[in-house]
Amino acid sequence: MQSVLKIWFNSKKVVYYLFLIQLVTLFNIKPWKNAETKDALINNDVISYYSYLPATFIHKDLTLSFTETDSIDYWGERKFWPQTAPNGGKVIKTTMGMSLLYSPFFFISHLYASFSSAHEANGFSKPYEIGLAFSCLAYLFIGFFFLRKALLKCFSENITSFVLISLFLGTNLFYYATTEPCMSHAYTFSLTGLLIYFVPIWLNKFNLKSAVFFGIISGLLVLIRPTNLLIISMILMYSIHSKREIKNRLNWIFRNKKLLAISILFGLIILLPQLFYWKHITGDWIFNSYVGEQFYFSKPKIMEFLFSYRKGWLVYTPVMCFFILGIYKLFKAKNPWAIYSLFSIVISVFVFSSWWCWWYGGSFGMRCMIDFYPVFAFGIAVNFKAITLSKRVFYGLIMTILILFNLFQTSQRRNLVIHWDSMTKASYWRFFTTLKMKTSENWEKQKELLSKPDYEKARKGEKEYDFSVFN
Repeated sequence: MQSVLKIWFNSKKVVYYLFLIQLVTLFNIKPWKNAETKDALINNDVISYYSYLPATFIHKDLTLSFTETDSIDYWGERKFWPQTAPNGGKVIKTTMGMSLLYSPFFFISHLYASFSSAHEANGFSKPYEIGLAFSCLAYLFIGFFFLRKALLKCFSENITSFVLISLFLGTNLFYYATTEPCMSHAYTFSLTGLLIYFVPIWLNKFNLKSAVFFGIISGLLVLIRPTNLLIISMILMYSIHSKREIKNRLNWIFRNKKLLAISILFGLIILLPQLFYWKHITGDWIFNSYVGEQFYFSKPKIMEFLFSYRKGWLVYTPVMCFFILGIYKLFKAKNPWAIYSLFSIVISVFVFSSWWCWWYGGSFGMRCMIDFYPVFAFGIAVNFKAITLSKRVFYGLIMTILILFNLFQTSQRRNLVIHWDSMTKASYWRFFTTLKMKTSENWEKQKELLSKPDYEKARKGEKEYDFSVFN
């Protein structure tokens, strides 16, 4: 029996199985089926991630002045959502990292649409949405491929396979890899997995090639979302367990200061197009395009962030309880990722829960935490490794139940049984206990079940609704 499992369920094959599951799910639900409607795949945040490409290569106008002179109502059609800079310039809200990752798939889609009589080559028709969806498939495969290698340095084939399956099918990563595959989280997950694999290699042998690669990966992470600096800044905590190791790491930094300067240089080269864009549009080299939005570090909504029915991370992704329980075991086992795991959970929860919109708009669970899942994988793995062989069946059963629970909730969110930003205890249990997979009731007629957040109050750092863990 064990030999059969080794043939069919080794971790390398599991990566291919996850790829196939994502591929089949994409073709099953076809998230691109509503292209060019208000339910399009290129919608909401994705519009800002993606706008650089059609603006540059189709309209040939990064100033977005065509949105004022064109007969098309781009705002009404939800195709371009620029912010207005103090100088009057129209500036794309998000940085251009996602556009850079989308670009190979955009060009292929644009080439196809240009020769197709069935689709407009306008940047928003179905070929572009399909292309972007497949970009997620490609990048996530790369992420799992390297995360697997990183886990195998500490854990067995079986444990690695178990963790990879749990991360994909047991968390909201599955939703953002299939239902909203163009959001940034699966891409950042993959870059983080890549970074984690190379960190111990770089610390052991840091050369010019390593320095350049480290700078490029770091630059991409920051260009996707500036808060990804959190992921990069804690990398040097790898394998730190004593004061002597801290001293050795500081000596490593001093010995490699020239190579680290090269890393910073290449990171800045990746960021340069963004800086030139801001300078051209706004007149400033660095511009905060999140106008009127900020962190309130003196008022973090930690309990809401973790436990609320609206979006609570551990409510909608309970698999991560095993990571939290595993942190102590990481330290006990002197796992090299122990201190990084501890700081990652503490700092990420504090920072993300301090954002004015701590529920992160219309999303499924706490999507911002997906970026750290490759780090959290080690806490899940060490939990499984620490238990006796006789208890692993029970542990596996619990994880299987949580995976099924996540798939069930993913289907509920996909069918709008789980509301995008207004869930309460009443609405959660009303539909969960009846096991409804498709709501036949209009949310507008069920307002008494919802608690709509006051976005304007939240922007000012005020309480947007009366919170209770049980409300």
